Amino acid sequence: MSMRHGAALLTLAVVAVPALAQATGREAGDHQRANESFFGPRAKSAPPKLPTWDDDTFHDEVETSRMPVLVHFALDWNITNRAALAQTEVLQYMNRGAVKVGLLHVDKSPRTMERFPGLEPPAYLLFYQGRKLFHRPGFWQAEDLQQHIDRALADVGF
Repeated sequence: MSMRHGAALLTLAVVAVPALAQATGREAGDHQRANESFFGPRAKSAPPKLPTWDDDTFHDEVETSRMPVLVHFALDWNITNRAALAQTEVLQYMNRGAVKVGLLHVDKSPRTMERFPGLEPPAYLLFYQGRKLFHRPGFWQAEDLQQHIDRALADVGF
């Protein structure tokens, strides 16, 4: 092994391995710390911009609502969900007054999640008059998801 390769391996061992351990959270399954090492810690004091529902409020706020409701099923620690959250805020602005837009944190709402087996966050469900109009899994740009919302609501005469 050449001196240059030896130095590169030493640099890898001293710099990259600890950074990788920190980025992966050191413990298997510790996604939140891994994401925070990459994105920085989430602000704990910032109030949520979107309404948030849980097991106790989902039925009253979503299923019995007289207006359409778009629910973003979210995981706080997931990178894709963090990106989707920004798009959900855009959708809230685009639909103000016409469609309620909010979050259900799936880790904090196990009873509600039991009612939607196989749902993998991030996912969007649109409800109207107690009916689920659509389920869109994955990350969506706000404009694309808005087209689905408009089409689904037009189909039911809203």
